[in-house]
This record gives sequence, C-alpha cells and structure tokens, in this order.
Amino acid sequence: MAFAQQLQDYSGACRWVGDLAAATQGPQLDARTPCEDFDVRSLLGHLLGTAHRSLATARGVSTRGIPHVITDVVDDKLALTYADLAKTIREEWSGLAAADTVVAPWGRCTALEAARGFTVETVTHGWDLAVATGQPSEAPKRIADRCLEYAATVIPDRLRGVMYDAPVVGVENVPATEQLAHLLGHKRTGIG
Repeated sequence: MAFAQQLQDYSGACRWVGDLAAATQGPQLDARTPCEDFDVRSLLGHLLGTAHRSLATARGVSTRGIPHVITDVVDDKLALTYADLAKTIREEWSGLAAADTVVAPWGRCTALEAARGFTVETVTHGWDLAVATGQPSEAPKRIADRCLEYAATVIPDRLRGVMYDAPVVGVENVPATEQLAHLLGHKRTGIG
C-alpha cells in the first residue's frame, strides 16, 4: 500500500472517530465499552492520548510523558478537542515520507509502520465507541479491510498482554472492523 493511501486511511479513521464522538450523548459517557479498561468517557480520553502520541511521533518528540488517558478535557469539549487534533494529525503526517524513521510509542520504526499502527488503534477504538454508543460500527471506505492486510505485522506477540489482549477466537462472519477489533482482543460481550 502506498504511503499516501495509508495516510488517507488514517485521516479517514480519525474523521470517523470524530463523527462518532460528536454524536455521543452526555448520558452515554458512563457506558461500558468492548475495551474492558474503559467506559466511554475514558475511551475518548484514551483516543485523545493516542492522537497526542501520534502527533509527537510525527514531530519527532518523545511520547513518554503523554498520558495513556487524557483526563483534563471537560465532557462537552471531548469531541471538539478530538476533531481539532485530527486536523493537526493530517497536517503533521503529510510532511513525512514512508521510509522516514520515527519513534512510535512501541519503538523505532518507519513512518509507514507507525501510521499503520495508529490507524489500527484508531479504527479499533472507533469500533469500541460505536458499539458502546449504538452507532454504526463499520469504519468507512474499506479502511478496516486494508488494516486487516497488515495488522498482524503491527501487533507483534511481544505487545500481547502489554498493549493488546489475546485475539478473540471462535467468532465468524463479522464485518471487517469487528474482525480487526477481535484481533486486538475486543469483543461485544457485556455491552448493552
């Protein structure tokens, strides 16, 4: 996949998450999500943290001091803050070339590999948000299909149990976005 397509997918994933966040209602913020560690509010805070880590990666700045979950954004500003970060992400990543070396939160890699990792993370947590809030849970424009083509290479076994859970097995005939979520250990159980 060309780097331009990867950046388009990442940008599309960010826009999708921004739309999901904007449609999330205040009473839904305490709802459980398929990601067992998060309710909707903390999931949105994690998506903000991921966006900040993405920007730091693109800018060549250490991600070590960026919280896993951003907690200092008030509820009614979560979606707008994410949308603003998504615009900046598009701008910052467009200045990189596929083979440029960056330091992502998981280590040194190419800009292409990092963009793939951030896209997988964004799409998966977008699915979590959509499922938790009762919104359409399939990422747009076949982004998840393309993520599935390389996801195994950006989720190394060494990160299982650290950043990602074991894959969900025994679930068949689900859309691509849910397949991707299952690959990262996310499932619908207990939601609703």
